[in-house]
Amino acid sequence: MTSYILISFVLLIGVGCIEKDQSCPVFGGRKRLHLLFVGGQLRQGLQKLPLTAVGCTRQSSWELPDLQEGKIQAISDSDGVNYPWYGNTTETCTIVGPTKRDSKFIISMNDNFYPSVTWAVPVSESNVAKLTNIYRDQSFTTWLVATNTSTNDMIILQTLHWRMQLSIEVNPNRPLGQRARLREPIAQDQPKILSKNEPIPPSALVKPNANDAQVLMWRPKYGQPLVVIPPKHR
Repeated sequence: MTSYILISFVLLIGVGCIEKDQSCPVFGGRKRLHLLFVGGQLRQGLQKLPLTAVGCTRQSSWELPDLQEGKIQAISDSDGVNYPWYGNTTETCTIVGPTKRDSKFIISMNDNFYPSVTWAVPVSESNVAKLTNIYRDQSFTTWLVATNTSTNDMIILQTLHWRMQLSIEVNPNRPLGQRARLREPIAQDQPKILSKNEPIPPSALVKPNANDAQVLMWRPKYGQPLVVIPPKHR
């Protein structure tokens, strides 16, 4: 099963301000300058519940320890290369100002969810399928921001929230093609544009990103939890 979020913005921007112009958040209080202006999207993950696979002997889950333990407020969901941006293709654009007129720019992101779950207990040598349920509940925030590359000032233009919830019932004893059943919610809520922008937590702007920080844990019904796959970033 694949879920995806497609977010697109059309920016109408005039870059450059005259002296004493208090309406310009990026270049206010300055004379016209030739500056580089970057607009793009940042995304953070606010994890409620990890991606969890439940079986008769207990559960395995992809977890973000620092986030779950409250050590950080949020974690970056950058591609791991173009920090702090979500990506560096359709997710960003560069504008050189001052511009003589309003200019139109389109910035978009496409987020796909491809879960990978094992049928068997991940710490067992047995390949017997014991998977019974899959759960996911995660919340995300995306910011549309502009950065003055001369001063590194970052201006938040828009803030969005969305949540991904997934519940799948699994019966490995049924015929192939009939083993999984999607439970509520069948359809995902659409992203919500906030009427008031939220500040960006500092931890959402730096390494590690969520993929490099996640840990695969096995939590048996009896005994201590085990780390199956450690984080890439320590």
